[in-house]
Amino acid sequence: MGGFLIALVFLVVVFLLMGVRVVRQGFVYTIERLGKFTLAADPGLHLIIPFIDRVGQKVNMMEQVL
Repeated sequence: MGGFLIALVFLVVVFLLMGVRVVRQGFVYTIERLGKFTLAADPGLHLIIPFIDRVGQKVNMMEQVL
């Protein structure tokens, strides 16, 4: 019983960590839910639903010098 409980806690922690996304400064991530655009994630910490939400594009918003 103890091993089962440890395995269950481990799986829950892994599941929660899979849902954490950190958007770096200068970027905007598009978040898609089941393949359809949901939101544009600004820089910072964001929580998504694993296996349902995914990062579609990582858009560089920094100025480019020509």
